[in-house]
Amino acid sequence: MNSNNPKENTKGLLYSAYHKLYSALSSLEKFEKGINFFDNISHLDNFFSEYRNVTFMLQKSLAHTQFLKFYEENRQKYLLNDVCKWFIEKRNEVLKQQPFDLEKRIRIVVYTTNNNVALPELSFTIENDVEFSSLIDSMQNFFIKFNLIEVMFSAEFSFYERGSNDELYDNFISGINNMKLFMKTMKEALNENDILSDQLEKKIDDMNFHRIPKNMLLTDDYVFYTRENRFEKASRAEFSFGQTDLKVPVTSFEKMFPGSEDLFSNFIMMHLAVFKMQKIIMPTCFIVYNDEKMKFMSFDSSIKTTVYRKLSEIANRIETEGIIEVLYVGEMYLYSNNENILNLESSERIKHKHSESLVFFKASHDELTNSCYLFDSDKIDDMEYIVSVLHQKEPMNKNLAFMNPVINEFKRLNLKK
Repeated sequence: MNSNNPKENTKGLLYSAYHKLYSALSSLEKFEKGINFFDNISHLDNFFSEYRNVTFMLQKSLAHTQFLKFYEENRQKYLLNDVCKWFIEKRNEVLKQQPFDLEKRIRIVVYTTNNNVALPELSFTIENDVEFSSLIDSMQNFFIKFNLIEVMFSAEFSFYERGSNDELYDNFISGINNMKLFMKTMKEALNENDILSDQLEKKIDDMNFHRIPKNMLLTDDYVFYTRENRFEKASRAEFSFGQTDLKVPVTSFEKMFPGSEDLFSNFIMMHLAVFKMQKIIMPTCFIVYNDEKMKFMSFDSSIKTTVYRKLSEIANRIETEGIIEVLYVGEMYLYSNNENILNLESSERIKHKHSESLVFFKASHDELTNSCYLFDSDKIDDMEYIVSVLHQKEPMNKNLAFMNPVINEFKRLNLKK
């Protein structure tokens, strides 16, 4: 049955291009670090082909319209760059010469209370790929040599064109963002009322690859229980603003607490209030920079490896990014200093906890201001108790093991002065 409504039978000038962009990103959505090379290469080949077809479709749609000049102007602005040119080059190769020549690299990092141990990077191609489960199973004897009850480690995946050191992920994010800006600008120029294009744009915006943080896509955290020869993979969550590098002025946070210029005190009071309402809090860091701006990072995990990795990653950025302070809040179980309890696995130690605390820690480039406060979770509603903890003359200097990389990096930089 044919519709009598002409709008239902009319596709806008941008519809075909939007559909090709949707097809390209749908292929990229299927690309996963843990699947085999055959499937991943097919997904990449389809991505390069469909990405290039976006502009082919627009050229055809706009060929005999007054909008062609806008197309040329915006193509020059957004798409004539090294990454997009490389995409076109790869499209021609995968269509006419050979499938994409993919290389996968895996970096294993072991976290201990004293230091981190990064293993030599492993490289795989379609000729020598192995299942990751087999790879970590083969490392059991290596992990046992640490003489630990639990060995925390992460596996960081990265992908390249064979022989290149330009990471594919970075190119994909750049290319996607440029194409989305290009399409958005064209949509504004044409000013069409096209329901189908609107629907496709919404589906594109909701896709995961360009929204989920890189580490959530390409890094896995594990713990190896040496007594049981058993691996546990972390279940994780992360609060994210997408790919936006969101730094805000420190003064904007101070406005929330008029009369107080102590960032750490404000940080404590804010998260105490959050905990009072929710009775739970995700581990959270405030990262303060030397340009008087800050960024916050909030995450959660079923195992503590993630906390060690996150703080280690921050430590690695301190010098290059000009980080001057790292504030941390998280929940912590407290145990008796009993050797029998300390020799248990984490899941067993929990049964012997005598209290739960909210811990706040500040590590600073000025090591003299490093400080820590612990609040009994059961007393958070007691304002007199909170004030008594905050008014201690000497904040408790608890050297939390996962903070060591940050503390040690600040020490190293101070010794260089």
